[in-house]
Amino acid sequence: MLLSDDEIRLTLENGELTIDPPVPNGGLQPASIDLRLDSVIRVQKQGTAGITLDPTELDVNSYIENYTEAMNISLNNGYNLKPGALIIGRTLETVGLSKRLSGRVEGRSRLARLGVGVHITAPKIDPGFHNQITLEIFHLGNTDVKISNGMTICTLLLERLGHPAGEGYHGIFQG
Repeated sequence: MLLSDDEIRLTLENGELTIDPPVPNGGLQPASIDLRLDSVIRVQKQGTAGITLDPTELDVNSYIENYTEAMNISLNNGYNLKPGALIIGRTLETVGLSKRLSGRVEGRSRLARLGVGVHITAPKIDPGFHNQITLEIFHLGNTDVKISNGMTICTLLLERLGHPAGEGYHGIFQG
């Protein structure tokens, strides 16, 4: 069952959920909390040829390091997301979930109506996670869409587990 705004406030007060920096007024929705885009994105390097990956040996961090480059969009007054583009972004906020909470990141309808999505197949956030949330931002529309740091990019839905997770998240994206 999704947490309501009042339940989200309680989880923030009792430390089951941490969000740093705190979201501004208006970020708390009736059953979610809006998160903003960080200033650093990763874009595919120019001239990158076709890439063949063995999914059984995929080291996603190496792939991102070798085939993308970091760009600070606050220095450029934003970034024009082209049709068909995929960039890697992250939330401005660092989110921490206790072992009693699980989350899902979802796109926002105002961006979706322009053809912009914020995750491809990775909406789940495990109990015990503590980090910025990585976003796979893609554009299926047919005109450029300007994105900028600090803009509301996604919403976080939270669910309380019936019993705390035995182990919290310990994957490669922790911290």
